[in-house]
Amino acid sequence: MAVARRIRRRGWMNAANKTAADAEPRRPVVRHLAVRSRVGGSLAEARAYLLVVEGVLVDTVLPSVNCWLQTLAEFGFTFRTADVHRFQGLDAADLLDRLLPAGEAQESKEFILAKYQMRFVGEVLPTLRVMPGVRDLVADLVGRGAKVALVSAARGEELAGYRALLGLDDLVATVVSGDDVANGMPHPDRLAAALDRLGIRQPADALLVGPSPYDAEAAHLAKIRAVGMLSGLFARADLMNAGCRDVFLDPKSVRLALATSEVAA
Repeated sequence: MAVARRIRRRGWMNAANKTAADAEPRRPVVRHLAVRSRVGGSLAEARAYLLVVEGVLVDTVLPSVNCWLQTLAEFGFTFRTADVHRFQGLDAADLLDRLLPAGEAQESKEFILAKYQMRFVGEVLPTLRVMPGVRDLVADLVGRGAKVALVSAARGEELAGYRALLGLDDLVATVVSGDDVANGMPHPDRLAAALDRLGIRQPADALLVGPSPYDAEAAHLAKIRAVGMLSGLFARADLMNAGCRDVFLDPKSVRLALATSEVAA
């Protein structure tokens, strides 16, 4: 509450103090790696699969964007849906750093972040749904003798909510989250931690399934293959340019490709 009082005194919570120019986000170009990973092998040949929870296994993208828009509006910031969506795939703190004006105080960002997380866990998380075909896909991967790791930016109660919703703890070998590794995508740290926990010594033996260009960039840095998923609402071209070997519609289409041993969009 002391932080809230300081923010009120300084006018950070007063919408009238935010002009249209103030609210206009910085627009750094999302830096996609032009060179794709040249690790060979088909989708079915991986020994380990790293599955991003947000946007691949759980339908979080638009609910998260709407939660951000609502929260930011309370602090006098008005953004378009596209402004917020373009940073989906980053951890929440990194998203704020890129979205808000350069001069915004760190204390203000922390208060906005706390409000967002409280709203997301309390109001949004209970409404989320699992993407169709998720359990069948994971069961097929395990049935092929592969190891499966879930990768998530979530922490604490949010992570527990995802795990309860998915009900995959009996199938997956490990879960690497924001509680375990601070740096999120496009840093490769969580992917490296997942490989280590799975006992995978050769990154070429692993494949990441992620919904955003930031996931593909992290995979490139970790020297593992990546495929994209359109459920993240990024264009196929953006995912491919970021390094994805191929792009799928949803978990069902990944399962179909596995069944035919082809990488097919």
